[in-house]
Amino acid sequence: MSAEQIAFHVSYASVESATGDDPTVLAAELLREERVLAASRGFDGDESVFLIPVTESGHIVALDGDDRLRFELSTLALQQRFEAAGLTLHLGMSDDAIEEVDQELDEEFGAAFEQLDDPAAASDDLGGFGMPDWGDSDDDAFAMQPVRVAEFSRRGPWGARITAQMTGAEVDYLEAGTWSLYRYATDQPHMAVSGGGADEPIIEVNLPQHGEAWVEVSVRGRTGMFWPNIERLTQPVLDLDAITVPESADVYRRMMLEADGADEELRGLGMGEQIDLETARRACAPEALGGTSGELERVRAFVSAFGVPAALISAGVDDVAAGRRFTPRGWPRTVADLAVGGIGEITALTSRERPLPRAARFLRKRPGIAAALSVAELAVGLATSRARSPLVRGLGVLVIIDAALDLVIWVRRSLSR
Repeated sequence: MSAEQIAFHVSYASVESATGDDPTVLAAELLREERVLAASRGFDGDESVFLIPVTESGHIVALDGDDRLRFELSTLALQQRFEAAGLTLHLGMSDDAIEEVDQELDEEFGAAFEQLDDPAAASDDLGGFGMPDWGDSDDDAFAMQPVRVAEFSRRGPWGARITAQMTGAEVDYLEAGTWSLYRYATDQPHMAVSGGGADEPIIEVNLPQHGEAWVEVSVRGRTGMFWPNIERLTQPVLDLDAITVPESADVYRRMMLEADGADEELRGLGMGEQIDLETARRACAPEALGGTSGELERVRAFVSAFGVPAALISAGVDDVAAGRRFTPRGWPRTVADLAVGGIGEITALTSRERPLPRAARFLRKRPGIAAALSVAELAVGLATSRARSPLVRGLGVLVIIDAALDLVIWVRRSLSR
């Protein structure tokens, strides 16, 4: 077996019927007759989607009569076989076909694109260029629908305040052990805010009203994208258990398990034993191959692979349980609230037992002692500001400013208790 034959990619092929009917059963039968190592991903109302392995030389990976891999079936021959059965098999577009589509788009919409590139000549109405105009439509087909977002991390409440201000949405904040949850809904582009490595990993679950849920995992400057449900209903066309050559069965199984690239993305995060790789793989694997069953169950299982507590996952995914709620209040007020929140809010949950955060919690529970310390600091600053040395006097002024700010913060905290 040549290296060229071993190297193959999984093509997301589509199949259409001339009559508009669901072609899945007939297409699967044709692939089964050729013993192609294919998998079905179902019918979306217009076309059926299949996974078909194609070598670098443009040949289909299939089995011979002895269940060994064969590579003599060309993509053209397979397409002709489908055409004879009244089906159209799309296995991607050639370079010539892509250039032809580009030329057609340029001919039809080129004038409109040039006008859009020239703001001085831009018009509110592009209907004259063949571009559709939805400006007067009551039902905007492109209206963004809010996406429910659940961010799991080691961050304290500070990030929830900033997220609320950045997105303009209310953000619920919950804690469980050393993990926290930010929960909100937004139709705006957004990103997870982080204060550093101690906050990570940040696991952002996005649950749209329509379409597949996706998960973004960020750690040490790397971000992995995952769609736990994208391969959920994938079905092998051939009977895996009936394949008598173990190597062939292994290639077939791995093709379906690794089609979405989730395993490579997980390894690319470089988190080692911080991830339960087996649980994460099952959450992304087809149900027919032992993957986790159920759409939301797969999302829950994937997040749990990072060690997030089950109660926190349920609160985020099921949108239940109440916590602290932060609302957009304007940046000046947000900055003031962050100052009042102090060290306790900006400290990562895994670092709360260190001396400085513990001292901050001690003083926060005893505002009288904290205020007394600030008064003492103010007195020291006043005394220092009268020194002969300009440098010492400057330090004294800084101490006075710091003490005054501390007093304001402690008074604010006392009034809000």
